[in-house]
Parts: sequence; C-alpha cells; structure tokens
Amino acid sequence: MKKFICLGKLIYALLIISSCSPIKSDNLKSKVIIIQPIITQSDISDGPAKINLSEKLVEKAYSKADIDFLYLEPFYYNNSKARDGEINLDSIVNLAKRDKILKGQNDIINMFFVNAIDGNAGPTGRGMMNGNIVFIALGDNNKIKNEDNKSMEAFLIAHEVGHNLGLKHVVDDVNIVDSLPNIQGDGAFKDRIDPKNSLTNYQISEIKKSPLVHSRISFLKKEKASIAILDESFEPYFSKLQRKEISTFVQESAPINIDSARAFARKKFSSAVMEFSSKEEKILSFVVKKTNRWLSENEINLMANQPWRFIKIQNWLCGGFAHTRGTYIILSQSYLETLTKDWSEKMDKESELKLVKSLGGLLVHEQMHSLQRTFKSKFEKLYSENWKFKKKQIKDEKEIIKNQVSNPDAPIAEWLISDPKIQGKFFWVRTLITKNIEIPAMGRDFVDVVFEIFKDKENYSVKKLNNVLLSRPLSELTFYTNSFPVKRGLDHPNEISAYMFSDFFRKNYNSRVTFLERETQSNNNYNLFLNWIKEEMK
Repeated sequence: MKKFICLGKLIYALLIISSCSPIKSDNLKSKVIIIQPIITQSDISDGPAKINLSEKLVEKAYSKADIDFLYLEPFYYNNSKARDGEINLDSIVNLAKRDKILKGQNDIINMFFVNAIDGNAGPTGRGMMNGNIVFIALGDNNKIKNEDNKSMEAFLIAHEVGHNLGLKHVVDDVNIVDSLPNIQGDGAFKDRIDPKNSLTNYQISEIKKSPLVHSRISFLKKEKASIAILDESFEPYFSKLQRKEISTFVQESAPINIDSARAFARKKFSSAVMEFSSKEEKILSFVVKKTNRWLSENEINLMANQPWRFIKIQNWLCGGFAHTRGTYIILSQSYLETLTKDWSEKMDKESELKLVKSLGGLLVHEQMHSLQRTFKSKFEKLYSENWKFKKKQIKDEKEIIKNQVSNPDAPIAEWLISDPKIQGKFFWVRTLITKNIEIPAMGRDFVDVVFEIFKDKENYSVKKLNNVLLSRPLSELTFYTNSFPVKRGLDHPNEISAYMFSDFFRKNYNSRVTFLERETQSNNNYNLFLNWIKEEMK
C-alpha cells in the first residue's frame, strides 16, 4: 500500500505554472523540480479533467530553497474510472505502470489531474510521501478568482509536492513549530506560501535530500547513470531493438533469441557508464553556463530552462557518438578527453570562443532531442505544419526490421515525405545495416534508404514490385535533400531540427545582433524554422 497524504477538501480551482514563461538565465534558481502533468480523460478520449497551465504560482513558496519548477508538456491518459475517482489511487498507479505512462526514473513528479479522488470531487489533492506521484482534483466551483483563491491554488500544489519531497504535516513533525504558517501547516493560504513562512531551514535541508530536486547542471554518478541510460518512459527503445543493431551498438555478438538479445543490450548499455572527472564537470559547466546565457538573451527559454543532465560512457558503446536517452545527454570518454586537452581556466578569449561554439553546438543539438521528447506537440507543429511531413504508422516489413538501425534520438520512424508532384505519393526514410556480417561497424556499414509508400484506405505500406520493396538511396531524392540547409541527419525531422539549431547556434553565438533582428536566409525551410523558434521556444 503506497502512502498518499491527503490535504482534504478545498474550495475552488487550481492553476499550475507554464514551463515556457520567459526567465532570464541569470535569474534561474540553482535547483529544479521537473513535473509531468497527466490529464485523465474518458476511455474514448473525451471529457478531460480540468487543468489550466498559467504563470508561476508555486515557486514563491519554494524560493527560499532556491528551487524552480519545470512543467513538461501535459499529455492525456484515457481512463474513465481514474478520472472520476471510481478506483483508488493505488489502482490508478498500478494501471499507469502497466500502461507505461509514468515518466522518468523516480526523478520526475507525475502529476495526475482528475475529477475526483476516492469519490471526493474536491478541490483537493494527494501527494505520495517520498514518492513521485501527485493527484489533483479541481472541483466545479466557478466563483470569480481573487487573491485568496490564487494563494489557495498555489498552496495546494506546494503542499502536495512537499509530501513528494519528504515533508510531513507540521502537526506530525516535532522539528517545526505548528503555531506558525507553513506549507505543511495551518493559517491563511497567503501566509502559508509567503517565503517568510513557507519553509523552515529544517524543511529546506530535508527537501534537498530528495532525488526529485536536481541541479541545473548535473553529472550522474555511475549507480544512477546505469539506471537512467535504460530509460524508456518517454519512448520505446530497447524493447524494439533487433539482434543485428544490438551487435553493432555494443560491438559484440548478441544472443540469437530476441528477448535474450534485448536483455543483453540493456546489460551492456548499463555496464558502459562511467564517472565524470572533476575537470570534465568543470569544462561542461563552463560551456553550459555560457550557452544558457546566450539562449536566455535571445529568448530561447524553452531550452534555457531545461536542466542539463549528463551521463558518461565508455568509447565502445554506440561508436562513442553523443546521443540522448530520456532527458539525459550521453557523452563518451574519448570525446571528453579531447575537450580536456585544450582546456584551461586561463585560456584567452579566442580559445574560449572556439570551445563554446564547438562544445556548445554539440550540447544544444543533444538538448533539442531532450525537448523533442518533453514538448512533443511543439515539434510536431514544426514537422507537419511548416515542413509538411506526414505523421503515419507504416506497416511492418520483416526485411526492414531485421536490418534497421534505431536512432536513439529518433527511434520512432513515423514521418513521411510527400512527393511535391504526385498527390498521395510518399517516401519513408530508414537507416539500414548494409552488410550481412556478424558485427557491423557503426556508421561505416549504415545507409539511408528511401522506400516508396502507398496508401490503401487508411493503411500505409511499402510499395513492392515482384515482391521486392521499392527503394532508392536517400541521396537520389534531391527535391527533399535540397530543401534543407543541412546535409546530415536527413533521416528524421528530429535530427534535421537538431542539426539546424546547432548550426544556428555556432553561427550566431558571438553575434552582436539579437536573434529577433537577424535577417532571414533564402532557404524557405530555414526561415520557417527561425519563425518557429521565435514562437515556440520563447
């Protein structure tokens, strides 16, 4: 039985903060708590529970603890009984685990919005003590908001999250005076979230012990990294890998049985993690701070606000290429060794600029992949509305699956290219292993292949001629390859946007002109990308 702490029934509704509010990099708190809002709705995808993302109503209560709250993009969970409080909270949690909707590795708060909690329509909330789950029921009161209501709303979130962070009710905690206002005690809501009262020094020290409180820049120790590198909470990866690509990624023959091969892959990936040296941490922190300042100055707050979380791996894994998993950036020992050779705390301005453009360009590329997972709808807008990709499910073909290369930064091949001349004709890019050898080489034995796709009613399938899949090298699809200013990463829009943003950063990092004042270029997709950045990454 999980221990959920109940606040009891409150009056009125709740607002939570938007993760995209403009916050200058220099004003960011040193610590951050990541929250994944989950909106429950009916089994048939309608009637969502109430939620309203607004400005920062909670952080005032936690400001004394030097903590910001980062809200990821909300998503919907179809479960009528969970929404309406017809099943208990433990049952909802078990169903959520079964349906694989909980995010993170016990390091992200999963916040469910429901209509009722255990039959109580609220407004009310429950927080799992020292856990990573919160339930919020807003209730149906439609009174006009006033300052007292806003304070109550902020208190509700602050209080329930406090239980996640290990805080007891004041009445149950001998370390706190229960006659004073506090986020875990009594008093006027306005007083309870006032930073003069909200948290005691003892509570702050307890909060900072929680695995839910992260530094803006964090370097995972080996024990945590060996778990984090296996994260599949945002998208499937290991559960979809095939034997040939597993052998390629780990440079060792994988077992023939597919389940054994995937278990082998998890074990090898986990074993590859390493500890960062103090010098490596110093270099990465230096460049991240410079990069974040530039992002903030250019109002690219979506990335500036996202924590930078790093995992170090041995060189043999995935060819030593930088990549991501979940919200983590993965860097190899060889790459980090290259950085340390030229690093000096007393380097001149020219050397510093070269370092920031080079390493910063790589880091923003990888951080884009983190954002692609945590703010999906923003990127889907770019891909479908601006770049005219079509998001579709393609019928599996054994020949493709057998030889596939799963890009860890774009593992779901769901985007089609439309033929500009023939309506209803599409192309699908897949990276395949070309050689039928036991252990193919990373990169060298890969090729990007374009398959022709046809639509039969509502189904999309690969075209065949005499039972042979119709394909060609990606390089031959010139109308597509010439439509973007980058020549790498054209296998998936995730990679295109990451490469384009990296190039944009390197070109403009030292510019005296602000982002909004820069001239556009002749490439239409690049101009669309710049406009998207202005609108969606504020």
